[in-house]
Amino acid sequence: MHVINAENVNDAMAKGIDLILDQGVQVESRNGMTLEVPEPVATVYKNPYQRVLISYARDANPFFHLMESLWILAGRQDVKFLNEFNKRMVDFSDDGKVFNAPYGYRLRERFDDSGKCDFDQVAEVIAMLNRDPNSRQAVCQIWDTEDLNKDTKDKACNMSVVFRIRDSRLDMTVYNRSNDMIWGAYGANAVQFSMLQEYVAAHLDIEMGTYTQVSNSFHVYTEGPGGKVFRNLLEGFQHDINPYDYVNNTIIMAHEDMGNFESDLSQFFNIYDYYGLDEVGLTNYWESDYFKYLVNPMLSVYLMHKNLGPVEASNFTGWILADDWRIAANGWLTTRIENRAAK
Repeated sequence: MHVINAENVNDAMAKGIDLILDQGVQVESRNGMTLEVPEPVATVYKNPYQRVLISYARDANPFFHLMESLWILAGRQDVKFLNEFNKRMVDFSDDGKVFNAPYGYRLRERFDDSGKCDFDQVAEVIAMLNRDPNSRQAVCQIWDTEDLNKDTKDKACNMSVVFRIRDSRLDMTVYNRSNDMIWGAYGANAVQFSMLQEYVAAHLDIEMGTYTQVSNSFHVYTEGPGGKVFRNLLEGFQHDINPYDYVNNTIIMAHEDMGNFESDLSQFFNIYDYYGLDEVGLTNYWESDYFKYLVNPMLSVYLMHKNLGPVEASNFTGWILADDWRIAANGWLTTRIENRAAK
């Protein structure tokens, strides 16, 4: 097994590129040719709070990553909400309405959709670790045995999440069967699961420890859209620059504010379900700092981009008080401005 010890997601990407170039071998997949590391790869994040990949070469969509993570924490399974931020998401649904293996739904509603077997694994883990901080049984399951032979566009890549408290900090390990380094490991997964870890840690009133992602198949695509982004990374990723040297202000979940966070999370999706995304953006009454100073500003800037364009939206990124998210949002909007100018 290869172990990548990383300060943050940007450091992980730089080291992952080097590992792929050094160890990667060609392996054909159902989605085209890949470069795959022959052994499993464990990425250990020292600072999982530093989850936002800041890179023009990667051009990751920070608005989508934040909103998808909230969607997971809310235990949802609908395609509609994610499609607001990424039109390709519908391609991973069998019926265009729900996903087969939505992480949040499986974590927070179990696998039974009849309403008779609701079981919130995340809440149970929090209760378990409150009762017994030394427990080694705080495991959340995502993979369903029915996935083995199921004909579906959406099989869970991340299979289970294990928590433990050591030295008064919450460590988390995620086990993944198939991990695209660019789109998954150092894109969506770094945000999704570190936010889950942050959520559990905030409820427990402890700090986050390490976040380890064990990837059984650690790979990149060399053809199609994935291949194009990989080539962009080879040409333009800044290996010797740590963007987090320029990050001073961050917005994190706080134990004393988690009741307000839960209320805001519920209100956010209730408004969306009844009135739509624009109405969520117009809502000013948020109780938690997380929604006041991060979620709402990010959504407002995204809606401005969606309705008026990237130039107009870029004038208002100052609303985003968290430096990491603001820098990433500015970069993503700048790329769209440049693309528009080049046409």
